[in-house]
Amino acid sequence: MSSFSFSGSEREFNNIRLQNYFLYSFVLISGVFIVIPNIDLFVSRFFFKAGSFYISHNPFWIELRNFHRLSQWYLLGAMVVLVGLYALWHRPLSIIAPHKIIYMVLVYAIGPGVLVNSLKLLFGRARPRDLVEFGGWADFTPAWQFASICQRNCSFPSGESSVAAAMLPLLMLVPARFRLTAGIILIPLLALVSLNRVFMGAHFLSDVVISWVLVIGVMIWFWPMISRRANVIDGWVRLCGKNLRTRLAVR
Repeated sequence: MSSFSFSGSEREFNNIRLQNYFLYSFVLISGVFIVIPNIDLFVSRFFFKAGSFYISHNPFWIELRNFHRLSQWYLLGAMVVLVGLYALWHRPLSIIAPHKIIYMVLVYAIGPGVLVNSLKLLFGRARPRDLVEFGGWADFTPAWQFASICQRNCSFPSGESSVAAAMLPLLMLVPARFRLTAGIILIPLLALVSLNRVFMGAHFLSDVVISWVLVIGVMIWFWPMISRRANVIDGWVRLCGKNLRTRLAVR
């Protein structure tokens, strides 16, 4: 019993330490963009040539964005199917962990769905392509500054980048021996998909970076709550499936 308590206490300590590291990183990263706001303009200018953000017309980058926008719905659908298989199969499928899938869905719903979209409305930051500096009508405002320039579909933080960050937990579904290789492939791809929004003049660098930080914060906050209840969640999914199988058999 004592060893279990120790391991539980050690796990709680590590979770708290990780949360503290996240808070320090969040303050540091946000502080850089607040203190040196011209970073955003400098990066955006690099992709603005001959009166437009030229990459926004490039078929490759357009298709990459379209692929990413569609893939999120395919992934969510696949997660529902996997949980359904785990619940309804006649015996537990060891390769499927419902608590991890539920965790991923919660991260997606609360990170990009609630947090990022709420901040977009709250701060109302104009997109780079709408700025006077780039032939538009709006004034530049730094990250975390209340602007109310934009009324809907605003720049800060980046919604599509936050969705990309919310795909990071996919690595949890990969067997441990392949996880590093999968991460080497997945993480740069998700980063490229996110930075594509900067290339196209749709977002500032700070929009993308801070959206990733926010979603990673949601991941760090939620995982301890889910992992502590992993067996309960998996058992509940199996029980729901068993009850459904019983009802279908009776009919």
